[in-house]
Amino acid sequence: MNLNITFSPTFLTLAAMAALSAAVVALLLYHYFPLHLIYKSKVGFESMLDAVNEPLAVISANHTVRRVNKAYVDMTGRSYKACVNAKCYKVLRGLSAPCPDCRLEETLERSEIKDVEISPHPNGTGSITITFSSYAMPIKGSAAERCVIEHIRDITALEALKNDLERRNKFLATLTHKLRAAQRSIKAELWVASQIQIGLLPPTLPQLDNMRIDMTYKPVADVGGDMYDFIHIDDAHLGVFIGDASGHGLASSLIGTLSKMSLYNHTHAWLPTAELLGLMNKDLKAHIHTSHYLTAFWCVFDFENGKLTYSRAGHPSQIVMRKDGTLHSLTGDGIFLGITEDAAYEQKEFIFEPGDRFFWFTDGIYDIFKDTDGAGGGEREFLGYDRFAELIKLTVKLPFNAVIGSIKKSLADFMHKDDYTLIVAEIVNAQES
Repeated sequence: MNLNITFSPTFLTLAAMAALSAAVVALLLYHYFPLHLIYKSKVGFESMLDAVNEPLAVISANHTVRRVNKAYVDMTGRSYKACVNAKCYKVLRGLSAPCPDCRLEETLERSEIKDVEISPHPNGTGSITITFSSYAMPIKGSAAERCVIEHIRDITALEALKNDLERRNKFLATLTHKLRAAQRSIKAELWVASQIQIGLLPPTLPQLDNMRIDMTYKPVADVGGDMYDFIHIDDAHLGVFIGDASGHGLASSLIGTLSKMSLYNHTHAWLPTAELLGLMNKDLKAHIHTSHYLTAFWCVFDFENGKLTYSRAGHPSQIVMRKDGTLHSLTGDGIFLGITEDAAYEQKEFIFEPGDRFFWFTDGIYDIFKDTDGAGGGEREFLGYDRFAELIKLTVKLPFNAVIGSIKKSLADFMHKDDYTLIVAEIVNAQES
């Protein structure tokens, strides 16, 4: 059977008009609501949020969550669906009203970035910091909703480090206070010790008819290990003692003080110089139980016979300079005091005459150095005993009262790392004194 279907002109016209109208409507809808662009924009924005590995949320003015990223979802422990269109304070902290430290309204009102520097972590342990930034979120066409982007950073670890640092700083502050108090106490005790030590040194230099004496004494610490004394035996005899305890500071000062007591104890009656050092050695050996020791030089002037008797206990060889500049070293065998109990000391003599100058000193005055490159690069120039003796020789033509000043001026550029003592004496005729 054949079907013969025909359309009237009127029907075709109406169908064409309907199709045209549908096309026009579709074009208008696409113009005002470009769905593929809106979808693309939405997907692009959410991808941008997810690219940030710290929690982000887009929140409207009425505290409604519009968008969140994956990090936000993970932090709250809720699904994406449960977060979007819910109240931010409900999602973040389970509250029924805005958080006490919320800066959303202030951010929208001033269009400024606002920070919450520290806030409790939503999980109840730790801390977070929150930054609010204003954002115009597109909704339809060119319209936009005023929102904020809430950026959350977990600072639990930083806060723990900060608290630990504060505890450590508090501990250090307390420790520093205690150390300073202890330092003040030690300084006060060292001052007392220095006054005791100064009290044991001769308050004035001897005034003699046949000898002039000058000296300088410089401890590198509050107290020192150098000691010296002038013992008036009788009108014709004067004893001169100089000693240097090992090291410097309080320990060496105590050794020097003990030595001074021993010296006083054994100079009430005349003794040969070697015997006196032997007795002092036994005293120190009996009372010093550390590795400390004392070097010493003890001599006695016999002005009637023009003779010097002396003994040496490991001390640098002292120097005599004749009027013509000839130098003589006062040498002699003998070990440090306080090392071995049965030490023996050599006794020697030197015949002196008017014009002779005697130099007693400790090694701190020549065991010195100075930088030679001017930049602290390690190049050093050491003085040493022999060069110090040459400095003494250069003073041969100087007046007696200018000798020590000249030597100190020559040593001004050198660094002293130990105490030093320098005593200078000149033999004169009685009418010259």
